[in-house]
Order: sequence, then C-alpha cells, then structure tokens
Amino acid sequence: MTENSEIKAVQTAFEVVSEIREADGAVGVSELARQLDIPVSTVHSHLKTLHDCEYVVRREQKYDIGYRFLEDGGHRRSQTRLYQYAKPKVDQLADEFEDKVSLCVFDHGYSAHVYIAKGDETVETDTFTGVRLPIHTSAGGKAILASLPEERVEDVIERRGLDEHGPNTITSREELLTELDQIREEEMAYGRQERIEGIRSVAAPITQEGDQPDAAISVAAPISRMTGERFEETIPERLTNIAQTISIKLRYA
Repeated sequence: MTENSEIKAVQTAFEVVSEIREADGAVGVSELARQLDIPVSTVHSHLKTLHDCEYVVRREQKYDIGYRFLEDGGHRRSQTRLYQYAKPKVDQLADEFEDKVSLCVFDHGYSAHVYIAKGDETVETDTFTGVRLPIHTSAGGKAILASLPEERVEDVIERRGLDEHGPNTITSREELLTELDQIREEEMAYGRQERIEGIRSVAAPITQEGDQPDAAISVAAPISRMTGERFEETIPERLTNIAQTISIKLRYA
C-alpha cells in the first residue's frame, strides 16, 4: 500500500465514523456504502477495523459510535490546564446564575464546548459537552473569533462560511467583522438568538499562551432571564472577572 493510499484509507475510515454519527441511531453496512458512494466491501473492512479497535459497536448487524471516543476526549480534556483551572469557576457561575455556563475552545474553525455546567433554571437545548458549533452563531464563538488574528478570522470565514442557523444569525462578512471589532473593544460578546430562537448568551474571552487554542466562558439563558441590567451589566462584569482570573492562572501558575 502506498503512502497516498494509506492516507486515503484513514480519511475514508473517518468519513465512515462521521456518517454513523450523523445517522439517527445504528446504521447498516449497505446504507453507509450508499451514503458514502463507496463499495460495501470497503465499508465492511473499515467497520471491522473500527470495531476491533473498539471505536464502533455492532448491534444486530448495524453499527453505532462506541464510547472509546468519549474516553479519548475525556482524557484529552482532563490533561489541559484550561479545564483544570476553569471547571471550578464554570460550576460556581452555574450555581450563582442558575443558568447554563459553558467553557468553549477554538477547534478547526468551530466553537467546541469542552465543559458545560447547568444551573437550576437551565433550559435544555441541543448543546452538550463535546459538541462543536458554528463559531459565528454564539457569544462564546464570537468571543473566541475576536481574539484571533485577522488573517485567521478570514480563514475561518472562508473555510466554514456564515450559514444561517437561527433568526438573528450574522451571515454578512462585513457585519461580523464590525461586531468582532466591538467585542475586542468591550472585551465582551453577546449572542441574541443567533442559533436558537429565544436564547441569549454572554461571553468573555480567555487568553492562553503559546499554541494553545483561544477559549471563552459563556452564560446562556432564555430571553426572559437575559434582559436589562442582568444581561448588560451583572453577568458581563462577573464573566470578565472570572475570565481574567483564569487567564492569569494560565499565564503565571
């Protein structure tokens, strides 16, 4: 097998994994082959390898994602200083504000939610620990974008686009760049129903040294709980204090 064919094989294996993830429950070999437009024998070979390595599970001749991915991701997260320092603060804010608080990091042009704490008044949405979301659709994502160099922002826009995901999604490059300038000036980002109708969010950036990804800490809640002074002053001021504390720890601890 040549180097190029080995690389292609790895790519195909991950395409199989992605297709399983997108399916509604376990999926069969023939369906995967049809969706990916590759031979059944090829899909079967990749599934066998993934199953042997414990990354997929087989149930009644169908396949689903295995928990090995969760183990790998959890190990990666537990080793980061960002998570170690930020987790207690995220938990503290969730108790204090009684809403959902997230720790997000930049990951290949997405906003990855590496940890989420839920307060007593949390409204459940489709956001869960580990999910990667379009970076332009939330306060946390925009806070991260605003901390990146301009050339990287342009690269993310070019690579990921600015698709509409909610009633107020920013889909204009010029509008997004203008808002990012405002976020840099205020050191605070706001989300106003840009991905989920009825949900607002506030986020503050967390800076890390070296080649570590930029991050943000955010609070999200229904509009009824995100108005007036609470939305514009109370939560932003508290987030700023917490984010700065975490950033200082990451630099000097």
